[in-house]
Amino acid sequence: MTMLGAGVLIVVFAFSAIGILWVLPAYRSARGKRTLTCPETNEPASVEINAARVAATAWRGEIDFRLKDCSRWPERANCRQECLSQAAVH
Repeated sequence: MTMLGAGVLIVVFAFSAIGILWVLPAYRSARGKRTLTCPETNEPASVEINAARVAATAWRGEIDFRLKDCSRWPERANCRQECLSQAAVH
């Protein structure tokens, strides 16, 4: 292997490791069901955050939270997803 090839391999490995350190924790913290209060109805709702989207946007630094599922759907499927402020994903 040439020095250039080894250098490229090291850079790729370093970026992959850094990416995993950002993406994997973001994915893990976002997955799973949560019980939140629906801001529109003030009733409890069981929601699931789109963890794949959280992981994919973690690369940019600004994580995009969106619901994957909600117990209030399909009746309130067009909500503004304001309940996400309660989700406490770190």
